[in-house]
Amino acid sequence: MFLYNITFLIDEPIEQQWLDELKNNYIPMIMETGFFQSYQLLQVTDSPNEGLTFCLQFRTNEISSLQSYQNLYAMQTEGNFQQIFTNQMVTFTSTMKLID
Repeated sequence: MFLYNITFLIDEPIEQQWLDELKNNYIPMIMETGFFQSYQLLQVTDSPNEGLTFCLQFRTNEISSLQSYQNLYAMQTEGNFQQIFTNQMVTFTSTMKLID
């Protein structure tokens, strides 16, 4: 199992608007690509940063699916989401392999 993790640091005042956009548009758009089987959204509770920190993890059985998503869709989907929350959100991505 492989995970594509997107970490978001957002300003507190936009939390509800951000969650609505994430759940209603961003997550469905990524899931519709067909490269991931499931996802989970987590909130970091001990972040040293100002604002709120969330991690969104998409799961797939094949590393090739994750790489295909990154090559074909990541720049567009993530760029569009960044534009909506310009100067109110910072993101970074990482890929992980589930060991146990």
